[in-house]
Amino acid sequence: MTSKAVEPVQELVFKSQGGWLENAGIVGLIRILNDDDYRIADNCLYLKREALNHFTDKYFEFFITAYGKQTHLAKIISFKSTLQELLSKDDAEIDVDKTYNQLENWFKNSLKYYIATGSFKKISSIIESDLDIKAAIKDCSKDLKQLNKLKKNQSNKSEVISALRQLITKLQQFTDYFSETRAKNLFMAKTLSYIVIKNAWNKISFLNPQTKIINLYEDYKKTFVEPVIEYLKNDHKWDVYQCFTCGRPMKEQKYSYSFLNGLGYDVNRKNSNAWIFNNDQFMCPICRFMYTAVSAGFNYNMSSQGIFVNQNQNLLALAKANNAILRKMRLDATNERVTPWRAFALSFQQEFTSSSRFTLANIQVVSYQNGQYRFALIPKKIANVLRQANERKVQLQNGEVKSLLAILSNTYIQSFRGQDSLQIYDAMLQRLLVSANLNTLINNILQMKIVDNANANITVNQVMNLIEINLLYFKEMSNLSLTKEELSHMRGSGKILREGYDNANKAQTLAYRLLQALKIQNNDQFMNILLDAYLYQKKLVPKNFIQAMNSQEEFNQLGYAFIAGLIPNNSTEGGKVNEK
Repeated sequence: MTSKAVEPVQELVFKSQGGWLENAGIVGLIRILNDDDYRIADNCLYLKREALNHFTDKYFEFFITAYGKQTHLAKIISFKSTLQELLSKDDAEIDVDKTYNQLENWFKNSLKYYIATGSFKKISSIIESDLDIKAAIKDCSKDLKQLNKLKKNQSNKSEVISALRQLITKLQQFTDYFSETRAKNLFMAKTLSYIVIKNAWNKISFLNPQTKIINLYEDYKKTFVEPVIEYLKNDHKWDVYQCFTCGRPMKEQKYSYSFLNGLGYDVNRKNSNAWIFNNDQFMCPICRFMYTAVSAGFNYNMSSQGIFVNQNQNLLALAKANNAILRKMRLDATNERVTPWRAFALSFQQEFTSSSRFTLANIQVVSYQNGQYRFALIPKKIANVLRQANERKVQLQNGEVKSLLAILSNTYIQSFRGQDSLQIYDAMLQRLLVSANLNTLINNILQMKIVDNANANITVNQVMNLIEINLLYFKEMSNLSLTKEELSHMRGSGKILREGYDNANKAQTLAYRLLQALKIQNNDQFMNILLDAYLYQKKLVPKNFIQAMNSQEEFNQLGYAFIAGLIPNNSTEGGKVNEK
């Protein structure tokens, strides 16, 4: 009696069950694959078996397309057109000093910088080329020095331009070298493996420092794709183990979760983490293959920050929500301060505009920074705050109209408490998404504005916009009756008091003392300081403070607005809030 042949599996099924990690992997697979490689039905992704044949190339192609333009290598390759343009110019059109500075800057800060990296040293060993990079670099360095001497000695212009043209021709060797398809793909993949891919998983395959396979494509295929193909060939009827993720049968417990950052642990060195020192959490090769796509499903910038919106109503909505974030990040790639949080908020502002039924309520937001994941589930009230902040329009003095959210998108504090910069937009969102108010953030910003700290890249008008968003928060979370008109009035009162001083330092000292009283929530101390100031100018204290003495949060917001009035606005940015 002949044994029955195993029916070949035609599709790999990845079911969305709500878990953020698996959903990020599924979104990653959707992004990597061509449309005809898969189908979506019943909240499952069905990947065609034959798609595995070209998956490795598509895997790295995604990262190169999504993030490649932001690398040093891209600056090298894109300079090719600049060199061609320079060569095409007539001698009379060439500005010698400008051209020299342009070439020197690119040579030192892009080309030489990249060639000194470990990525270049590894990959260049498997690139076939007649160009001796080290010798060519030395040659061009000499040419640059010689060209600089010619300039300084005010040599004949035609001689200098001739030397420039010779140098440009030599520099073209490098752009040609890196533009060659195989070289470009390998160098890009290596660079992005360290900047983006390793954010989700690490320590195995091409991310293992001890790997003997230099070609990333070969390493990935051997480690992750071939085990899937082999698994699909075999009959698993008598397998005794089950995948901890999907429940598929397995012959052996081979693949652990230790390669996933922040989630798995080294089962060999830290077996005490398992119950009775016996780890039983292993996955099948298909799930391990899926988890490598988490790097593609998350939305990263080039500073190891990422965000994933687990809008798990269905796979199409999930992919659409995250694609909007990634698209926004790619459009803003030239902005050095672009962050995943900013891209998240701006992408959802567009959704608010396009659909009145859209809501952020009960959506899980997973953020990644410095190797750690943080989780937030957006409550309905906070979703309402963000919706209102997006609907409320601000008319700037230059006539431009922006939402309360958008007007804060480029604000930051340079060198803040050990950080290179604190993105105020991010800090605001991170507080709101965990249902926290903005009092401490406003306090810190006002304190810097009082002393006219140049690191605070935010105007007083924008601080008022932040206070207004804080007001929306309190009105949504409690029965606070304060209005934005009252805040504007209090800022005006502060401005009038400031203008009553003949010495600007007196208003500055008053603002600082009032802010310290607010910080410790001592309303009596705040009022005593304020009374002294008004008595000095022989004016009446605004009655708003007296009426709000019994409501700490109302008092705080009035106080922040008043203090903002004591600070001169240092920019025309910001403006009057108009309902649209």
